[in-house]
Amino acid sequence: MKFIPSALLLLFAASFFSVWLLDRRRRHLVLFSLAFLSVSAGTVVQLALWPSDIGLNSLACAVLYTAGPLFLAEGVLSRSGKRMPLLEHAAWMALMVGLLGYFYYVVDNLQIRACALNLGMAGIVLSAAWKLRHLTRGSTIDKAMLWLLSGLSLTFVVRTLLTGGSVPTSDIAAFFESPFWLWAQFAMSVLGVAMGLGLLVVVCADVVLGLKSERDSDLLTSLLNRRGLEARAVEVLSGAVRNPLSVVACDIDRFKSINDRFGHAAGDVVLSTVAGIIREQVRVKDLVARIGGEEFVILLRDCSTDDAYMLTEQLRAAIASCELAGLPAGFKVTCSFGIVECRAGEDLWDAIGRADKMLYAAKHAGRNRTLAEGARLPRAA
Repeated sequence: MKFIPSALLLLFAASFFSVWLLDRRRRHLVLFSLAFLSVSAGTVVQLALWPSDIGLNSLACAVLYTAGPLFLAEGVLSRSGKRMPLLEHAAWMALMVGLLGYFYYVVDNLQIRACALNLGMAGIVLSAAWKLRHLTRGSTIDKAMLWLLSGLSLTFVVRTLLTGGSVPTSDIAAFFESPFWLWAQFAMSVLGVAMGLGLLVVVCADVVLGLKSERDSDLLTSLLNRRGLEARAVEVLSGAVRNPLSVVACDIDRFKSINDRFGHAAGDVVLSTVAGIIREQVRVKDLVARIGGEEFVILLRDCSTDDAYMLTEQLRAAIASCELAGLPAGFKVTCSFGIVECRAGEDLWDAIGRADKMLYAAKHAGRNRTLAEGARLPRAA
């Protein structure tokens, strides 16, 4: 019975590792698995008193119990594209091992060792939550992750403050009968399951959202595809009733000849490079999609035709001045653009169709230029 908490934690460790085997791009799953495995091993080492020497056992527990929250912290940070510096990992480990070593070999006090270890674990988890405080403005799943971390660290602190006084200063046998240990085992069972299930929910949500993102994204450029544009444009079009929405159609000039002369690999480089420049130039709230071949669509929110023209001209100039790998030195790739302002209640593809007409007019006028609906045809660039 006393090894039930360890078995539960080991089960979650196996679960996260199994999910990672199915999708090895998610490095944080391995870290989650190692977190549960470390705490499970720490519990076994502590209960089995292996090694039997109390000092060595304390140090082994310090390493394993500290490694657990460190792996957890690194996992949640990795999920959000962040990392805990290696020096910080080493500092936490040195602090915890040093404290437990000092309070055994220099000043033998089991109560301080137990309280220091639990408060240290809380500090590690809380430091990760602080690094991820920006998630309060994120999705529901991101907020849930933050609350999981905060709740876990708070539980360690509250339990230690309420029951830490019951820990004997030196009697190991009495320690395993103390309210502190009994509540620790209860909390490990309940919180371990809660944390494991919570993280599994987050992982499942990430997988579903990842599949949806892959379904709605263009594999080559990572921009939205036609389906993704349609799904995301619903909200954007609804706002066009109150604020101007400009639709920009973009086409790479003479793209077929680039493929014919330099090969499709060079053509793919051109597509991905142009896509990257567009992403850099537009705002976060704008939508960019590759809707087929060498044609792109940009939806500029809260943007009049005049403002869209200025932004698009900057974009056109940036593309025309870019040097591209796989193409001869001095070879320039250019794009033509057509701009319209979306009308209230207008269908997305009707607006794109009007932008396409402006685009083809720009091409017929000599390419490498921008034409906005209602504006005079600009001179050749």
